[in-house]
Amino acid sequence: TLKSIPPVLAVTSATVVAGGGYPGAKVAMTSLERDAGIFVVHIDIGNDGPVNDDDSLEQDVRGAIYLESLVNGDGSSEAADSIIGPLLPGQAVVHRSTERSAAMVVPSDLDVKKEGRMNSLDSPLRRRILKAAESTRQYSLRLVLTTRGEAVQNKQYNPAEAVSVDNSEFIIPEAPSAERAYRLRNFARFRNDKVRYLTLAGLLDVDDHENHFWLGFDHLSRANSGDYGGDLTQQLSDLNRAIFHFEKSTKLYPNDPRVYYQLATALGAKMRLEGSRDSAVQNYEVAAYLEKSAIFEGNAVKLGVNDMQDLAMCLSGLAESCCKLGEFDKSLEVIDRWAECGSIRSSLAIENTHHSKMTGIPQYEWIQATNGDKRRKVAVKTVGDVPVLTDDDISLLRSAADRLFEQSNGAQTSRYTMQYVGNSELHLDDICASDPVLKVRMDEVLQNKVYPLLRVAFTEEASSGGIETVPKGSLCVYDSIFVRYNGDTAVAAGRVGASQPLHQDGGIYSVNIALNSHKDEDGNGFSGGGTFFEGLTDDEAMSSIQRPVAPGHAVFHHTTARHAGAPTTSGIRDILVIFLTARRPEDATQMENTWRKERAMRLQSTAKQLQRDQLIAFLKIARNNDPSNSEMSYWLGVHLVQGDMNDESDERWAELCRGVDTLMAATELNPADARANYHLGMAISARHKHAMRTRRAHLLPSPDQAASSMIRAFETAIRIERKCKEAGCKNGLNVAAAYFTLGDFMARLNSFGNAITYLSQIHAELVHSGEIEEDWAKSMLEEVSSILDYCNNQLLAKQTDNALV
Repeated sequence: TLKSIPPVLAVTSATVVAGGGYPGAKVAMTSLERDAGIFVVHIDIGNDGPVNDDDSLEQDVRGAIYLESLVNGDGSSEAADSIIGPLLPGQAVVHRSTERSAAMVVPSDLDVKKEGRMNSLDSPLRRRILKAAESTRQYSLRLVLTTRGEAVQNKQYNPAEAVSVDNSEFIIPEAPSAERAYRLRNFARFRNDKVRYLTLAGLLDVDDHENHFWLGFDHLSRANSGDYGGDLTQQLSDLNRAIFHFEKSTKLYPNDPRVYYQLATALGAKMRLEGSRDSAVQNYEVAAYLEKSAIFEGNAVKLGVNDMQDLAMCLSGLAESCCKLGEFDKSLEVIDRWAECGSIRSSLAIENTHHSKMTGIPQYEWIQATNGDKRRKVAVKTVGDVPVLTDDDISLLRSAADRLFEQSNGAQTSRYTMQYVGNSELHLDDICASDPVLKVRMDEVLQNKVYPLLRVAFTEEASSGGIETVPKGSLCVYDSIFVRYNGDTAVAAGRVGASQPLHQDGGIYSVNIALNSHKDEDGNGFSGGGTFFEGLTDDEAMSSIQRPVAPGHAVFHHTTARHAGAPTTSGIRDILVIFLTARRPEDATQMENTWRKERAMRLQSTAKQLQRDQLIAFLKIARNNDPSNSEMSYWLGVHLVQGDMNDESDERWAELCRGVDTLMAATELNPADARANYHLGMAISARHKHAMRTRRAHLLPSPDQAASSMIRAFETAIRIERKCKEAGCKNGLNVAAAYFTLGDFMARLNSFGNAITYLSQIHAELVHSGEIEEDWAKSMLEEVSSILDYCNNQLLAKQTDNALV
């Protein structure tokens, strides 16, 4: 028999962690996670004192521990209740290693009992905590404790000799089950057959929720991989297993936001596989789990412990679930929370509205489009001797970016989806994190130049009759990217140049700052490039491609203004793009119009994931929230027209008519939108055909009026699309289909000469677009030939009748 020796506590790891003390420093000194061992001991060991002479720092700084299990799942607890601290040097916090915790920096005067409710993500407390993290370097000793037994000799008993024989072998004591399970999970991550090791870990420690979480995650990953060869039964089995393990994990540890999010994801995948995505009961389950995840994740975000990316994904899914349930008011509230995530995304300085500088900012002038007697302000550009960035600023920024590009070894680090050969992107927050000096300088540029210039320029626009108003809350950075367009690389890959397609940006305002010279300014500069503004295409005297007047200068515009990166055909073009939004006003009673803009854009993106009836309802809400954004009217009009053309009901007729009216409104808001004009022409044609087939011709406008509207819409679309194509920024409209629809419509109105004029241009257009050999193009040409024969015969018969007369 073995002699029983009681285990003793022992340190398995001892780590000094440090954090803070530089611009943009993180609040959390350690990641929010569980640890190895049985217990974790955090011992505060003080800080270095203030790193600068900042008079705005009103209190000292201390260490603290964020403990996730102190957050109430119903959202009733205060955010600060989950903080243990502030801690004095030498004070310790001990907890089981299964608890998810993070060491953090807090102001020394933090009183968790007195802190008010943090209803929004951004609050005075969060700003104080972020300021504390920047102000000094804080240290903590993290001890991970396990249990240890002593090795004993294996005494084998030999009955024949009746003596004990020492074979000099020692038995290594068994590690604690929690320790064994933890190490098995880590080992499993690098194995293809990880489920075997995760299952064993779960058997060793049945009370550890992480075993079930990672088992569930493995089954969900396999279900989403698509490697089933059409065997939906096995895929459904994996999803059910994932759901089982996630549910088990929530019972063992009900405070982990990751588990609730993945459980909602697994349920959503199962609903899609079973074709029950519209099931109210299951959608309620998904929404409930996402709300739980948002509560726990949001608490950590409110205190600066976590970034907002996971919370934003969770709220996006929750908004979609609320839409499917028809809970539009709830979805709007969730979307506002989602929008607020964008306002706290960046660590760059927010606007100080109490000490706003309105002198010494760069001069500016408006870029305007003139069409007849109408003038529209499209963008602002800086002019004069004061640039937004000085030569030293540009040198500092480009050098820091070059270092990160070299470290990434060509790997793309951008979060944006529009990635093309020749384009490279870095997020400014990442660049500043690698260079604190640059962070300080960028904050100064924002406070002293960008924010005040934007307020002056766009307040002038609003006062001169513009629909938009400037934000009441502090301006801040939604995101910012350093973009490098390499024209030579793009051309070598068969592209026209390094570019971006037509799009709208996120946030409220966009700032585009040039970082190097164009060839027109410097023989060694890049060729092509610039920002293509769709809104300038209907002004024959104005170039649609605009560039800042010189390196360091900028172009500002509303994010809702559709634009593109014109192809850089040779050389390298570097720009810094800053997307701005606004924080909630400090006075909660003030209504913030800019939040309605953010809400509308998110409503639109969410709506595209819904079934048609819900989609249309949601797009209507989006349009009501931002009626000045033509994109809302455009998408609503397109989806109103798309539907069952064989449906002869009054409801379908009314829908078609609303579609035409809504697309017409889109062209009035943005006359230069080729897509809106194109789809307006198609909608007028669809309405006419539907009316003739359902005996509603008496409800149509007069033939002359209908023809005039269609001709104007299609010819505007074709003219603008050709301009877009010349600039390398085409929408991809089917111009041949526009000519065909015009010709067919004219033939139906017995305007045979006009029909022949339009139809005769289709062959040349197909040749020009390179689509002449496509099957659909060949089919179209056959129809064109038939209609042309009919029109020519009708004209010939008419001429014969005239001759007889």
